Amino acid sequence: MLDNGLRKPAGVRRQEERCYWTDKADGPCRLKHVRPQMTIASVRIYFYPMTQDRELKLTASHWGFSEWFARRLKPIREQLRGPEAKGVDIMNLMLYENPDHAWQRDKWHQRGNTFQFSFVCDLHPLEAHPSIENISKLMTFYAAVADRAPWPQVRSVATALRQPLSEVDRITLLPYLQWPRGEMISEAKAKRIAKSAA
Repeated sequence: MLDNGLRKPAGVRRQEERCYWTDKADGPCRLKHVRPQMTIASVRIYFYPMTQDRELKLTASHWGFSEWFARRLKPIREQLRGPEAKGVDIMNLMLYENPDHAWQRDKWHQRGNTFQFSFVCDLHPLEAHPSIENISKLMTFYAAVADRAPWPQVRSVATALRQPLSEVDRITLLPYLQWPRGEMISEAKAKRIAKSAA
């Protein structure tokens, strides 16, 4: 479970430790625990308005983006691993209305197994527009922020975030932006829908 009670997106697996016997010339072999190198596997956006009701509403209509976006990480997987990202598998953009709640605002930092950026803004405009339009704009903002990160893995994610949503992307993303989830649409079916609507 996450800090705010939400479940971890599907596809994010726990990294298990592995054990190896180390052969030392000056002494007996010892069992060494080695944690495998981790890869950024989840790119998330958190919303923290002033009231819990608004937080639940924004989360229900936008959280699914992180699940959908995993498909854009697969082609660049090798760019998302490396010594700089050791122990990290999550990337967070934290949007707060209350500046007192924004920890280390306006700069990137590592917190546990996450790379995190906190930003203070008015979230009311998001409530006045369709979530699919909000996500498109948030991706552009997220990309600009990620470009300034000190880790090359996060800057690689910026490239994927900067890629505009195609009509097929919008069709496949829309079911994720509601709760309960809508019927999932395959990319093949989305292409047929987009073609017939053209």
